[in-house]
This record gives sequence, C-alpha cells and structure tokens, in this order.
Amino acid sequence: MAEAVIPAPQRIVTGLKPLVLLVGVAAAIAAGVGVMLWSVGPTYSLLYGGLSGEDAAQVAQSLDGGGIPYKLEDGGQSIHVPSAQIAAARLRLASQGLPEGGGGVNAITKDPSFGVSAFMESARYQHALETELARTIASLQNVQGARVHLALARQSAFVSDRKPGSASVFLQIKAGRRLDDEQTQAIANLVASSIPEMQASQVTIIDQAGRLLSAPNTESDHAVRDKMFEFAHRLEESYAQRIQELLTPLVGPGRVRAQVVAQVDMATTESTREQFNPQSQVVRSESTSEEAARNGAGNAGGVPGALTNQPPQPGVALPPGATPAVAQSGATPPAAAGATTTPNNATGNSVTGPDSTSRQSTRNYEIDRTMAYTRTPAGRVTRLTVAVLVDNLRTTSADGKVTETPLPPEQVERLTALVRDAVGFDAARGDSVNVVNSSFLGTPPVEEGELETIPIWEKAWFQNIAKIVAGLVVLLIVVFSVLKPLTRGLLNAAKGPALRQGAIAAAVAAGGAPGAVGAEAPQLQYEQQVAQARGLVTQDPKRGAQVVKQWVQADE
Repeated sequence: MAEAVIPAPQRIVTGLKPLVLLVGVAAAIAAGVGVMLWSVGPTYSLLYGGLSGEDAAQVAQSLDGGGIPYKLEDGGQSIHVPSAQIAAARLRLASQGLPEGGGGVNAITKDPSFGVSAFMESARYQHALETELARTIASLQNVQGARVHLALARQSAFVSDRKPGSASVFLQIKAGRRLDDEQTQAIANLVASSIPEMQASQVTIIDQAGRLLSAPNTESDHAVRDKMFEFAHRLEESYAQRIQELLTPLVGPGRVRAQVVAQVDMATTESTREQFNPQSQVVRSESTSEEAARNGAGNAGGVPGALTNQPPQPGVALPPGATPAVAQSGATPPAAAGATTTPNNATGNSVTGPDSTSRQSTRNYEIDRTMAYTRTPAGRVTRLTVAVLVDNLRTTSADGKVTETPLPPEQVERLTALVRDAVGFDAARGDSVNVVNSSFLGTPPVEEGELETIPIWEKAWFQNIAKIVAGLVVLLIVVFSVLKPLTRGLLNAAKGPALRQGAIAAAVAAGGAPGAVGAEAPQLQYEQQVAQARGLVTQDPKRGAQVVKQWVQADE
C-alpha cells in the first residue's frame, strides 16, 4: 500500500488556518464594536468657521478652560463642538469677546495708540473701517462673506484740490443664491454713505466668479445693453409668475408652466405739438376813442369864474362928447341910446361852421391755441407672446388608482381669457396668447419657497440618524461578509478529520492507498463513509490499525 505524503508548505497552511480564522473573527468583532461606538457617540456641529490662526487659538484655549471637547477642521479655520454643547460654548466665548474677528474698531480701542505715527493711525483706521464694512455686508441674507478695499486720497486744505475716494467690494455669494440690481445698488450706497464725499458710482462690486455686479459707467453701451436685457427679463418673469399664481388654484400646484416673451422698445422719444382752432375766437382787449370839434367863436368854454378864458366884449360906438365908462369884470357896459345889446352867446353876431366828430375803436381777438409736450420713457412694451402649458386633471380613486382627464375645451377657453386679462392683452399691438393642455411626464414637483438657511443634511438630528443607520449597515456588512464565512470555515475545519478518516476507511476497503482518497471522496456522503469505516474496523481491526499508523506517520 502506497503512503500519502503531504508537502510541508501545505501542512503549515493547514496548521495556521484556524489561527487566521480566529484573528479574522476578532478583527471583525472589534470593527463592529468600533462602528457601534461611533454611531452612538456625540455629533459635532460647526461652532465657528473661517477663523484666523489667532482667533482659532484663542477659541481653542477658551474651550479647553471650559472643559468642552472640540475638533479642528479645514486646516484649523473651523471649530466643531458637540451639538448638545454648542449653545454653552457660544455663550462662553461671547462673554470673553471671542472671536475678535481679526481687527475692526475693537482692535483700535484695545491697542493703545501712544507713540504711533500719524500714518499708522490713518492706516489702522482705514483697515478698521474696511473690516466693519465687510462684516456688515456679510450679514446680508444672500452673502456668505465679503471683503472691502478703500482707496482714500489725502485731503487738501483747498476745496478745488480735493479728490473723491473709491472702493471695491468682493462678495462670496451663497450657493444657489443671487443678488439682484436693487441689492447690489444697496451695497454700493452703503459703502458710499460710510465714506465722506464718495459717490455710489465710485464703488465697484464683483463676486467670487469674477462677474461685475455694479456698473460704474452707466452711460456706456455695455451698461445700457445690460439694463435693457435685465429690464426685459424681469418683466417676463413678472408676467410668468402672475400667470402661475392665477392658474395654480384652478389646476393645482406644479401643474402649470408659463413662458412670456416681451418685446420692449428702449428708445426715449420726445414730441412737441401746437394746434390752433380758428372757430373759437375770444375778445382779449378793446379800446375806443371819440373826438368832437365845433368851428366858430361862439360858446367859448372855460372854467367858471376865470376871466382869461372869456372872449373880449364887443365894441360900442359912443356919441360925440361922451365919456366912456370903465368896464368892470363880469359887468355889462351900458348900452348907448338907441343901441341894441346882443348877448355874447347869441348867434346873431357869431360866425358858425359845421361840427366835426372822430371816433376810433380797436379790438384784439385771441384764437384758441393748444400746446402739448410729450415724452415717452424707455421700456414701452410693443408686443407680448405668452405660452402656457397646463397639465391634465388627475383624480385618485378609493383603491389608489390615478386617472388622468384632459381639460374640456370650455375650461381651456376660460383659462385663455384669464391669461389675457392677467397680461393685459392688446390685439392692436399684435399680442399672442396660446394655452395648451397636455399631460406632464412624471409627478410635477411642488414649488417650494426660499431656500433654508441651514441645509437639512447639516442639522444635528439628521446627522445623528445618519450615523446610526451607517453603523447598522456597516455592522450587517461585517456580519454577513466576514463573520459568517469565518464561522463556516471553522465548522468545516472541525469536520475535516472525521471526513478524512471516513474517506481513508473507504479507500482501505477498496484496496487503494490513502493518496487516492481525494478522487473518490467527493462522491461519498459523510454518513456512508463513517458507516463503512466502522464496519471495516470491526471486521478487520489489524488492517484498520495499520492504516491509521500510516496516516499518522504521513502527518509527521
């Protein structure tokens, strides 16, 4: 009978296999315990981020003094503490005035200025002003961080030599947020109002992507084009939002989509008009003058009682030897004998001619006149094109089955009328409104409001649940991928000698050598092999003892 010889390396591997299995089981158990301890351990939350080296060192020293555990991340710029102790940590740091923020007005009040030059005083004040402005801007809702750089010229005693300063602002916008023109202009006005004699046009604002948010030269072609595009875009968004808010209560949230294209005339026009109406006349002024004149000597006029305005008395012939009497004022001289006296106003002694009369009249008429000055500003809508897509009606039955139903034509017409009224439809300028009813693919997302300040994955309760779930998943992976195969290997190693003994017995019964067992052993079952081995040993004990002796010698 030939002896089965097992090589030495195979014998070493066979001997070390149980030890390796035990080490693997111990490592798997240690990994599972570590994962469980990590999953039930405290969750760390961000205390402060973006700290300078000095501020991080002061905050860490204060936390050590209070016995609060912490972890440094992001190269020492962020400090994390357990979520349960974050409020206590912030109160402790606030009581100590930490973190200081690396400057600002606090640095000026903290550091004495005795012995410091005027240049250093000015530089420190400018740096403190920049820091305070950056902090104020960073406190806005959509801004994550900000830096401000001021360029202030030295002021002269002469007013004509004074130069205004300028400023540049670098903004780091939060993810998913944007700044509109009003917010950008507000930041520019904030910086300009903080510096004497600085205009908002001297403030330049850019974001982390290098985009210019402010337009210092508002008269340039680029700035005007951007304004035109922004105005048209905001107008289209306003119309689209108005349509969606109007139709959402009728068709349901997320089941209406609207797009508006607005053609806007950005040209500014001015016109002056003057119009006359000859049919409407009004007398503005009238002047009349009249003159009357009489020819002859009669009826001399004058002021009563004035002698100079009276004509001389007519002469009277006296008889020879008569002495003329002295005429008195206002007296009538005595008439001579046989003479006839004629009054001054008598027409018998006066020569009269025709009277002359002159009359002149002047009238000024005003014609109705209308003057109009019209100035049409930029931004006049010349045409609107509206496209609205409405989803089908969905109804859910009692068994949970969803049924889609197209909108009837009457309802589509009513929706079209509502859209026309919402956008101010004007057929004279060529407006177009098209409402289409069609089925949306998939469930339309519900429109949400503003983004949360803190994402849900950064909240403490979410992190705690995630850690527990991750720990359970890792533990199950260790159990099913490591512990279970190792346990199966140990059980197979324990059954190996019995299987081998039964196989050897079967080989002896067949008259073969132990080395030939490997070819026939897989064909026999374990119970049959054991029964055959027992039967052979009972029938021929000597032969069985000899086989066992050879087997022992082969394993040495």
